[in-house]
Amino acid sequence: MTKNKWREKWLDSINELTSLSLQKKSWLDRTHTNPHWTFIEFMCSYFDDLAINDNYLNLLKNRWITKIEFEIIKEWHEALSQYRSPKDDDYDNDAVINDLKWLEILQKGMQAKVKLSEILSDSEKHILNDEINYLNYI
Repeated sequence: MTKNKWREKWLDSINELTSLSLQKKSWLDRTHTNPHWTFIEFMCSYFDDLAINDNYLNLLKNRWITKIEFEIIKEWHEALSQYRSPKDDDYDNDAVINDLKWLEILQKGMQAKVKLSEILSDSEKHILNDEINYLNYI
């Protein structure tokens, strides 16, 4: 994957993980079968697909993310990596959306998103803040 494609996917994933309205609409919609629109897949898209299980070390080293960008998202990223769904049931989207711990992480993410938007190019800012209509992908 190229750096630009990785950054696009990274910003898109942050957008998904910081949008409660998107999560409510997509995770709770029982009429679709696309597995991407679930808590589990949002988390896998961020941690696994973007290869950031090493806490961004390799990506920082290769300059795919700047130190400033990492400092902005660091607290949110750490909270996200430590999150455990209610009753350890990652398939219970309802429980996650109603979990106060999840809502606190979302709040941290939204704050980081605003700060990140201040330093990104216009095209990257658009990816980060674009309202995603999940119905276009099912």
